[in-house]
Amino acid sequence: MAKLVSNRYANALFEAGLELNKLKEFQKDLKYIIDVLNYEPKIQAILSHPKISKDEKKDLLNNIFGKNVSQEMLNFLYIIVDKRREKHLMEIAKEFNKLFNEHENIVEVTAITAVPMNDKSQEKLKVVLGNKMNKNINLKNIVDPSILGGVLLKVENKIIDGSIKSQLENIERTIKAGRL
Repeated sequence: MAKLVSNRYANALFEAGLELNKLKEFQKDLKYIIDVLNYEPKIQAILSHPKISKDEKKDLLNNIFGKNVSQEMLNFLYIIVDKRREKHLMEIAKEFNKLFNEHENIVEVTAITAVPMNDKSQEKLKVVLGNKMNKNINLKNIVDPSILGGVLLKVENKIIDGSIKSQLENIERTIKAGRL
């Protein structure tokens, strides 16, 4: 049920963005809203609380987001409040981003490395992946010292493991199996 609700609202917002030629603006607005909600989870708790009136929630949304998002996005938030779908906002944003990325030919890639990647390395990786996948790459670098070295890439639902840790584990398995 929650997935159905999220898909329906995300599709509606996406279609409105296409129709109004404000798709990128809506995506930017949603990112800002989600960033604020992640930074201050109490706002999400207030929005989801059943005893707080719709008008109070709308006032809160207007006070927090009124000057920072488009009027259309604010109206969308009001509709979510009117329909009591506030608890689905994060999932709606996630579904909207999937639609947006598909429309813009963007793929989200997470590069997990032992140390932070410099800008030059990130750009090179984006170009190589972009050429291989024929997509625009949105790269996010996460540092995990357990990787030891190399890079672990998460591309959509796939994992490409080029880490030293996995290479050492493969060597260990080979040695234990006696297949040198």
